[in-house]
Amino acid sequence: MKRTTLSLAAVVALLAVVVGLAVVTRPTESKAAPPPAAPRVTVQQAEVSCPFVRQLPGSSTVVSALAPPAQAGAGGGEANVVELGDRTKVRTKVEAPGRLASVGVDNTDVPPLLGTASGAFAPGFGAGAVTRVPSNAGRGLAGVTCEASTTDRWFVGAATTDNREAYLYLSNSRDTPAVVDVELFGRNGPIESEAGRGMSLAPGASTAILLRTLNPSAIEPGLAVHVIARSGRVGAAIRDQEGAVGTDWLPSTGAPGRNLVITGLPAITGDAGNVQLMLFSPSGESTDVQLSVAGKVNTFKPVEHETTEVKGNKLTVFDLGPVNRGDAGALRLVSGRADIIAGVRVVQGAGTDAEVAFLGATPELTGRAVIAENRTGGAVATTVTLTAPKGPAKVKLTAFGDKGDPVSADVEVPAGTTLQVNAPAPAGATRFALVAEPQAGSQPVHLARTVTETMNKTTAFTVQPFVPGVETVVVPNARQDLSLLVPQR
Repeated sequence: MKRTTLSLAAVVALLAVVVGLAVVTRPTESKAAPPPAAPRVTVQQAEVSCPFVRQLPGSSTVVSALAPPAQAGAGGGEANVVELGDRTKVRTKVEAPGRLASVGVDNTDVPPLLGTASGAFAPGFGAGAVTRVPSNAGRGLAGVTCEASTTDRWFVGAATTDNREAYLYLSNSRDTPAVVDVELFGRNGPIESEAGRGMSLAPGASTAILLRTLNPSAIEPGLAVHVIARSGRVGAAIRDQEGAVGTDWLPSTGAPGRNLVITGLPAITGDAGNVQLMLFSPSGESTDVQLSVAGKVNTFKPVEHETTEVKGNKLTVFDLGPVNRGDAGALRLVSGRADIIAGVRVVQGAGTDAEVAFLGATPELTGRAVIAENRTGGAVATTVTLTAPKGPAKVKLTAFGDKGDPVSADVEVPAGTTLQVNAPAPAGATRFALVAEPQAGSQPVHLARTVTETMNKTTAFTVQPFVPGVETVVVPNARQDLSLLVPQR
């Protein structure tokens, strides 16, 4: 017994020494060196989806693409716009970074297209289309930016009333099937739609969905539309038409946020026009939203609309009238308790001279942004609207045309104002791409491009936001982790 007791005491003492040594020599987590920042590398591949364009009688569509000038030392690669259903059919080819590529289609429908870029053509690659309908139903201009496929996209501003035809266009550019849900939200909350669940898209396939068919009994003058890819990734776009008032594409809303800027509001003349604002809280949480207008001289609050309540999962719709009469402007939205998304439907003119366009929240210009299809000459003009909500901003605009050498213009925007300028255009060009880039020392700035054309007595117009392109990606750090060798319970 005595021998056993001594042996046990020795073991306990030895364990104490070992544990104590381990405690003393174990490095503390606070002294561990932080992991190095993940490096950023230039993108080598880019892909954007352009939706199917249903051409009305007499209409024409031009699809354009641009790879911004490459960085010094970059080389190799290519960029093309091909048909989604048959990628051997190249509609147009970008000959070099900084060279505009375009293809025009008259009267016949434009199939879903895919813009692809590699190597030096990939960073910031962009494509877009503008459709011109000179008369009758759908008359006007309709512009769309081709976007990368996604698993999650929101739109605000479509409708399912009898006088509106809103089509959702979906496409699958991947080599695996995609399963998609489409959710609708109106003034009273979510809209039941079994038809919008579990839709399957085969590789290379596309489809067009008239939104009112997802629930024929739901008549809504305004909708928030949520496209979710349960598997795979999809391209998504919405085109809305209202009889003789016109047609246009809805911009996607971008990420929900608490500080949004919607720039590109046209200068409404007199009382013949209306700005309709639609707000939605995707989280389901209600919130109060403060509204202000950034005009040519300063920022002001519109009478009777300084603050509005947005209820969770319910679309809030209200008319602001010609809130920016006489000058181009922007809406600034500040939400108190929840992230929101927003859309604007603008009508200029009245009766048979009315024309419609849709706007969405414009992201801050944090790097180069491309809008590939712009026009000039005769009754056609292209302008850029810039809003600096916090401080003075500086932006460089560069135009790359179908003719002539590139031209640039430097624009300075005073704090708290919105400025509209004519876009620079190369000599002799009829169409051109625009690249916008913030300059050193600039405060946050938001930009949109407007193409206008006088058609008889109607001023047709379409507005698209400048969205910073993807030029670099983060490469995660790899490090040794010996814990992977230790069995885990």
